[in-house]
Amino acid sequence: MQRLKLHLILIFLVTVGAIWAVFTKPINYGLDLKGGIEIVIYPQLEKALLSQYEKYAVSLVNIFNSEGLPVLDYKVSTEGISFKVLGDSKKVVKIIKNYFGNIFDVEVKKDLYLLKLSEEQLKKFKETIITQTIEVLRKRVDNLGVVQAIVTRLGDKYIYIALPGVLDLERAKEIIGKTAKLEFLPVLEVAKDKKFLEELARKYKNTKILEGEDGFYYLVETSPVITGSDLTDAYPSSDRFGRPAVGFSLSPSASERFAHFTQTHIGKRMAIVLDNKVVSAPVIQAKIHDKGIITGRFTLQEVKNLVVILKGGALPTDLQIEEIRVIGPLLGKEAVKQGIWAFIGGIILLTLILIWRYKMAGLTATLAVFHNALLLWVGLAILGATLTLPGIAGIILNMGIAVDSNVLIFERVKEELRKGATLLKALELGYKRALSAIVDSHVTLLVAALILSQFDAGPVKGFAVVLAIGTIASFFSNVYMSKILLDILARKKWVKFSL
Repeated sequence: MQRLKLHLILIFLVTVGAIWAVFTKPINYGLDLKGGIEIVIYPQLEKALLSQYEKYAVSLVNIFNSEGLPVLDYKVSTEGISFKVLGDSKKVVKIIKNYFGNIFDVEVKKDLYLLKLSEEQLKKFKETIITQTIEVLRKRVDNLGVVQAIVTRLGDKYIYIALPGVLDLERAKEIIGKTAKLEFLPVLEVAKDKKFLEELARKYKNTKILEGEDGFYYLVETSPVITGSDLTDAYPSSDRFGRPAVGFSLSPSASERFAHFTQTHIGKRMAIVLDNKVVSAPVIQAKIHDKGIITGRFTLQEVKNLVVILKGGALPTDLQIEEIRVIGPLLGKEAVKQGIWAFIGGIILLTLILIWRYKMAGLTATLAVFHNALLLWVGLAILGATLTLPGIAGIILNMGIAVDSNVLIFERVKEELRKGATLLKALELGYKRALSAIVDSHVTLLVAALILSQFDAGPVKGFAVVLAIGTIASFFSNVYMSKILLDILARKKWVKFSL
């Protein structure tokens, strides 16, 4: 009896702890219950590939010029790089191999060379772009403060994003879709007339003309002083006139470069370029170390959005929104309401059947089912899991599985009673002999839940999480706790089984 009391104390402590957790740890609701935004995105791999080939082409031109083999002409497309070089073809191919290894398939037609990434390298490149895009989007969503958002791969080339509780469609598109390529570029000249700058650009190498938000055009150097990848932090700030601006902090190595540049270029302009558009081009008035601000014609909301974007980093390519849906919370409320009624209806029906079939033992089984549901709910809250519509279905399914364990045990107990065993002995033997079948079924469910959890689809994963937590909770409530309660009732002679 002393041992039973210790078990009873353990069950009591677990129950009290679970009730405390219910009131102190709120559960997260998924997109289908809470409402929000669902987005399917296509990272423009072709554009990223074209940009990469352009970088390779510039490197090849510089390499061949340094080797004394002038490049007469070159063209870049998503199919690769084609260029003409004066010189021995074997020497040209050898130089390519020396500098780039075996990443290119090289085709030679007289003095025309065709380079394209090998199948293996092309596959790695596309995989890298998708992985980097997912990472950046996850950081942006985290900085946006969305609880239990989903950013995951969808098929071979798409990305799926779910933002529970977010209903501002325009802001979501701004945060998710902006490339956010930030560069600080030296300014050579500013003018209203773009043609004037085009004429002037012929005198310089490695320059480009960018349009500014103020209506002016800027002739800038292509090599940036610092980029968005050099930022360690971004935060809302204001300029000297009190207008909204974005403050930033730099990494140590970037701070040194930035300090040296600003010290040697006092009195000159520096363009702050976001996605190839000049947002501002202030005159450098003093040496700047590790902190600064990005000024422009920003509203307060635009500053907040830009901070989120810069903290997440720049995307490796442009994004194309294939599908976007706003799911209202009314559907979620109705789903929760229906789920609650289904739960209540299921509990009432189970209670009536169990008590009719097993009397007092059926009541203990019902208590165990309630306890199982309590532990399941607490498990979801503690693990920070998200409850979805399929998750509610998983809870109801778990109730059925819990009752099944009790029915199996009760029928084994009745078999032992028919053989002439006493009630206490029958309970002991019934639990012992039913345990192997119960363990097998629970392990099978856990394996199934583990397999389902590997799917990236949110509803499937939500169902798998509920199934896994419910299976573990079921073993505690419907096997361990139920046996302790029945042992106590049997000793009090309050429980009977009709044969």
